[in-house]
Amino acid sequence: MNESNQYNRTHYNEYTVLGRISSSEEHVVVDARTKRRGAVSDPKKDKRNEKTRQSSRGKTLLTVLITVFAFSLTLIGADLISGRSTLSQYVSLFTGKTSDGASSYYAVYAMKTDDMAIAYKNAASIRAEGGAGYVLKDQETFYVILSVYEEESDAKKVADKEANYAVYTLRAPLLDLEREDFSCMSDSIDLSVESYRVLYEAANNLASGKYGEEDMIHAIKKHREKIIATQEKYAENIRGKETTPQIEYKVLLAEIRGAFDNLISGSSALVADARYYSVMILHSYSLFAQKYAK
Repeated sequence: MNESNQYNRTHYNEYTVLGRISSSEEHVVVDARTKRRGAVSDPKKDKRNEKTRQSSRGKTLLTVLITVFAFSLTLIGADLISGRSTLSQYVSLFTGKTSDGASSYYAVYAMKTDDMAIAYKNAASIRAEGGAGYVLKDQETFYVILSVYEEESDAKKVADKEANYAVYTLRAPLLDLEREDFSCMSDSIDLSVESYRVLYEAANNLASGKYGEEDMIHAIKKHREKIIATQEKYAENIRGKETTPQIEYKVLLAEIRGAFDNLISGSSALVADARYYSVMILHSYSLFAQKYAK
């Protein structure tokens, strides 16, 4: 884990906010997938509308399937003629992964700067509004992250709300789990993304009022049990034969557990902290995957 991230986790509360960059609405994190609560509906009308929608969806689905099948045959024919893997690129559009198996996650950032002090001051302001306020360093540029989304369309919906918002892509290449020192990671390789999802959903549920703080802590404690079990199993699998990547992955698992431990031990800003740790976990995993991808 790079020095900037460690500094971020330790010192983000030490900065005094001297002023906001713009209006207070700028740093309010809006979940693009949150459903609006509407007025009371008419059951009979809803039922008729649902039948119409189902019929329409059925016709649309059939049309899409026929189109996809025909297009796939065209791509296969093109592959046979050209010898290129056109179909694998086409499939990646539906799986969310590139042809090399990499996964991508989409971080909405409120600002980017080459001045670390400005980045952390802005991060403190964002955290006060319930955002992650995670400072991500790439080369010499600091990005102040609001939240991370699994779907690019969700990230863009949030980014489009403000002129200074934009999207930073976290790329996590596929690891070769058949490699001798990586095979022990097969049972835990999904833990980073699963932990991110737990924190992302828990923060949104608390922010929207769907959860109370006790409900959120319960969800975090439940997933923490899985983290501990996974961590212990991994430690047992590598005992006595630890390689450098195995040790680094062990540190990554400890970092995930530490995030959940910190949230359970008490926080005066649960939503912001959960969002912060959700970004931290995905960023840490993406850096590890980029370093050791096949």
